[in-house]
Amino acid sequence: MSVLLFFGSCRFLGIGSIPLEELKSKYANESSKFIRIDDVDLHYRDEGKGPVIVLLHGVCSSLHTWDVWAEKLKSKYRVIRLDLPGHGLTGIGKDLNGLELSQGVRTLDRFLNALKIDRFYLVGNSMGGYISWNYSLKHPEKVLKLVLIDSVGYAQPLPPMIALASHPLVSPFAKHILPKFMIEKSVEQVYGDKKKVTQELKDRYADLSMREGNRSAYNYFFVMARQKFTNPELSEGIDKIRQPTMVMWGTEDEWLKYEYFGNWKKSLPRAAFRIYEGAGHIPMEEIPEVTV
Repeated sequence: MSVLLFFGSCRFLGIGSIPLEELKSKYANESSKFIRIDDVDLHYRDEGKGPVIVLLHGVCSSLHTWDVWAEKLKSKYRVIRLDLPGHGLTGIGKDLNGLELSQGVRTLDRFLNALKIDRFYLVGNSMGGYISWNYSLKHPEKVLKLVLIDSVGYAQPLPPMIALASHPLVSPFAKHILPKFMIEKSVEQVYGDKKKVTQELKDRYADLSMREGNRSAYNYFFVMARQKFTNPELSEGIDKIRQPTMVMWGTEDEWLKYEYFGNWKKSLPRAAFRIYEGAGHIPMEEIPEVTV
């Protein structure tokens, strides 16, 4: 009993790691695949047939954020989603600098090249949105259409959790300890309707944060966000996006405030825009039937 209490306390405090095989037994399924890209075994799912849609999640999330979207879309499309390095079941490579967002563009391209995919629709949320629009600028011939959901793009204040976790006095500890209650609080923050945040949902986010390497990756992204979020150069290039683009936003986004949504309209006057009243930072997960 004391051993169980010890391990339970460690997981509650976010100390140590959950073995990959244990996480796979709970969060992988028959559609899960792994592919070696550089020095990382990327976890991905490739479902359905038809035009290809690639889905990229945000920071501290995983491919599971697209579960309902994938289920709805795979009858007409080939839906590909992956756990980005440092997230979900993928983990990290030997060098944390491989997590730099420009490297995310490179990793995505190598992944799609390995799958022999050269033309596709690209959808990204939050950090995944930032990678998506930067990918579309670097490889315009490959991206047919672009969908950005509460995407990183313009300088603004840091989200509360990122501000705390990236603080110079906190950051050295956050690499190793990320208490479950902080993860749960963050999940509540990214939903507009807090009643939709179930314990199962909180457990998934907390469990996957304890995959070996993921807390170090989260910390890397938090520190990077502190350096880049308030820099006006963050948005450089958005006005040069030429693909047909849709920008979606939840009005109750606590991480990337709705008040900055107007910047996208100014930079992309010919894009389509969708606003979801009452939804938070991840509307594709919170209200998937509406957003899909």
